[in-house]
Formats: sequence, C-alpha cells, structure tokens
Amino acid sequence: MNYQTLKWMIENFIKTYKCPWCWSSANDSLVDIIGAAWNTINIDIECPNCKKHSMIKAEVAQIDINNINIAKDKISHIKNILESIVSTKEGKETKIQETIQDSEIVNLSKDLKSRRLKVSDLFWAEAEQNSEQN
Repeated sequence: MNYQTLKWMIENFIKTYKCPWCWSSANDSLVDIIGAAWNTINIDIECPNCKKHSMIKAEVAQIDINNINIAKDKISHIKNILESIVSTKEGKETKIQETIQDSEIVNLSKDLKSRRLKVSDLFWAEAEQNSEQN
C-alpha cells in the first residue's frame, strides 16, 4: 500500500470512528498502527472517554464495477461519486456534493439480493475476469 493511501485511510478512520461502547470520537494521539502489509492495516485505538481498546482491520480492495451486473444508472452514479472523491483528494476545487444515503444502501442490498448476489460476489467477478484474461 502506498503512503498516500495509508495516510488517507488513517485520516478518514479518525474522522469517522466512534467508540462502540460510549460513542466518543477518536483522538489521533490514541491511535496505534499495529501492522500494515500490502493492502491491509491493523489499528489499535483507545477511547479517550471510556479507555476501552478497539482493534480495527482495514483493507483496500480494487473492484471493477463495470463488469458487475448492476443497473447502468447506478454504475454511473457510483462512478461520479468516486471521480468527485479523486478530484477532491488531488486538491481540485471540485467538492463532493452528495453523500450516500441509508436508502441507497438498502436499495443496493435489495438489488444484489434480487440478482441472488452477495457482496463477496463482487470480488469474485473481478477474479474471474482476471483468470479469463490470463
């Protein structure tokens, strides 16, 4: 994993983390990186409020969503969000104006179930494509 990806993961983790016991926010001085290899990072975080520890394993995965059987309008929507994130990350003036709503996650879940797919199938589609190319 390159430095920028690692940095982005940790920064976003600290911004979004809430203690599962007391819902306190993370404090970056209490975050310890236990290990990092390839595309995985293991983090120990101590809650600044209740002092309990959480062990977090985060992983970066690349998915080619164009080869997944999802409605084209949903693919375009996801692509636009990802392009906005990349633009913001690269320092361009583009701001992310959309957030993923709970209803969108529920709709995606229903769409996957109606096609008898699981989230893990998204990863298998890429693996199958790669094996076919070789």
